[in-house]
Amino acid sequence: MPGSTPLTVNGRMPFWALGTAMLERLRNLLPRQKTNPRDCVMVVGLGAMKSGTSWLSGYLRSIPNFLHSPVKEMNVFNMFCDNPNRHRDERFRLLRMDQILLRPRPFDQPEAVDRLRALAQIAHINDPEAYLAYFAERLNGHTHFGEISPSYSHLSLDTLKLMSGLTRDVRFLFLMRDPARRAASHIRHVRSRTRPDVPIDVFLAEIEPGRDIWLRSDYGGTLDRLEQAGLADKTRVMTYETLFKDETMQGLCDWLGLPFRKPRPDRVVNQGRSDELTQAQHDQLRERLDPIYADLARRDLPAGAERWRWT
Repeated sequence: MPGSTPLTVNGRMPFWALGTAMLERLRNLLPRQKTNPRDCVMVVGLGAMKSGTSWLSGYLRSIPNFLHSPVKEMNVFNMFCDNPNRHRDERFRLLRMDQILLRPRPFDQPEAVDRLRALAQIAHINDPEAYLAYFAERLNGHTHFGEISPSYSHLSLDTLKLMSGLTRDVRFLFLMRDPARRAASHIRHVRSRTRPDVPIDVFLAEIEPGRDIWLRSDYGGTLDRLEQAGLADKTRVMTYETLFKDETMQGLCDWLGLPFRKPRPDRVVNQGRSDELTQAQHDQLRERLDPIYADLARRDLPAGAERWRWT
């Protein structure tokens, strides 16, 4: 969910998150270790939407060396040049601020003030220097920092190249999920939030090249742009189907140079359900996305893709 944090559930911090919160409180009590963000490893998640990005955000946030943005999806770089997601959703940003301020005793949670400040700051980040300054004021001995914004999956070559030079080492993460299952989860997400009265068949009829649900499942375009930008070696591509495994996170941590923490697959957040679709609708969804499957079938895909609905 855009702007959500995996460390809160229904406005409350669950027991399993208290350890991470306590570490941050202790860190803030010690003298601050000022760090230049350009000396850190910057990690940027590019999506895809409904492919485990919230869970991965929470996992990275649990590693003490990693400073994750207080707001999971900053949606900043898509503002720098033309792309399908070039817009600021001010209503959603203000909604997130309202959700913090209007809950009972809003400042009982130690991260509430920083999240409010972060939500206000994001509206004023209009260039890379402001983006780095946003993290610089929060860095305190961290070696890595970053965020995950699925809207970044359609960034231009120029923007990807710009991002790749912001710090001494910039890494990109890209999650993929069976395209039809991802799209089914996407439909449910949109229906539950903005179009509750629209029949599923209407959504299915809208799935075509250039439309949002199609674009979010078109992983090939993202992979091509990363390759064309010369960033393939700086990108870790994973699948939702294997994301929650120990070996997947061990490999990711080794690749990023972070200490490994055992993942907790039981903490999957914002897990979409596709059970609102009938089998016939699932079949129609798969058929409409067939060109995407055909494109992906010719590519060297990571483990987990063999479980996708190829036929």
